[in-house]
Amino acid sequence: MNKKFIFITLCVLLSGCMDIGKRASVSATQSSGSESQQSEHALSQHWIGRYSLYVKPEAIMDDASNIGVGYGFEIRDSIVSFVADGFQTYFECECSLQEGQDQLILFYKKTTECATPVPFQNVGDTVAFITCEQGKYYMQSPVVPDAEWAYNKKFLLEKTSLDTSGEPDDDSIPKITYWHENFEYGNEDDCLDRWVSAIDEAEFSAALTNYKNMQIDSTVQLSVTKEGYVVPLENGNSRILFDNYEQSDGRCIYQYKGYLAQINCYVFEYEGFEWEGLAYIPEADGKECLFQTEALFSPDHKNCYCIDATTESGDERIGVIKVFQISPVRIEFMFGLWSDKIFPQTVCWQDNTTLYMKALREEDGADQTHYYKISLDQVR
Repeated sequence: MNKKFIFITLCVLLSGCMDIGKRASVSATQSSGSESQQSEHALSQHWIGRYSLYVKPEAIMDDASNIGVGYGFEIRDSIVSFVADGFQTYFECECSLQEGQDQLILFYKKTTECATPVPFQNVGDTVAFITCEQGKYYMQSPVVPDAEWAYNKKFLLEKTSLDTSGEPDDDSIPKITYWHENFEYGNEDDCLDRWVSAIDEAEFSAALTNYKNMQIDSTVQLSVTKEGYVVPLENGNSRILFDNYEQSDGRCIYQYKGYLAQINCYVFEYEGFEWEGLAYIPEADGKECLFQTEALFSPDHKNCYCIDATTESGDERIGVIKVFQISPVRIEFMFGLWSDKIFPQTVCWQDNTTLYMKALREEDGADQTHYYKISLDQVR
């Protein structure tokens, strides 16, 4: 797995925290971080992992133990972000890095989000040093203080494996929920942005031309009674789909589209009180799975996904990809990824675990077309 990150958590006393930029002096030997000086070779894999650090201030009141700041570094090959999140403090920066002998040096590149000032003045300012000494990892930083507000102190880091999800079952995607129905838009760790990588238009067009989705057979008929459609189930019973035209949460109107023989599933157009799309109802259990767009199935029919590109209240656009797994008895939700920057327009499978996507991305106040791939077997 190539996508990894390092996470360092530090909790410190925030007396004078808003002056962190003034306290963090950077020496001349630490401030060289131009792009031309960054390492061009692949990052040594031993840096990939999760690291943690906790500092408890010595003089702190029991009822103020939550007065602290967490600092996080995420390193994925040569892509690094630095986050400070705590009491009256929040900013996120993108960093560049330079690898030396048993040492990583992280440099400030740009601010991606902030609610409070960042402690950097110029591109190339030093963010942190991470060293490896006899199999142990240490950090020093001109912007991360210890409990006594001293900077560039050496902290021992605890390293753990990044992948704690376990091995996937068979050849399927790991059953990990990054986005789920009760927490619709997840958090910054769930963002679609972190899983995409750029491709060109020609590569996307070739995949789109080759991809063939399962076709709904509209010749398979269902019985219709005055109550509604009769959906036969494998156990010999049936499910009746009742239309409800009331303007309430119970509103549901069905229109039969056909049958998917490859997965033994009936497909209906569906309209609810505040939602419409497609309902997929397997013969095995009759439990409907609601999609906002047509499900696009992987070539081996084990996985499927649907995408939503919606406009929420306040004209906030949200791009969503939801991933489902096909089993002999049900369509099971696995995980979802979301973005407030990337809005999928056309998506197809390149292979059984890789999605190709044409999407819009807002740049300088206007939508620009980009082409991406998402390797779902890299999502952890």
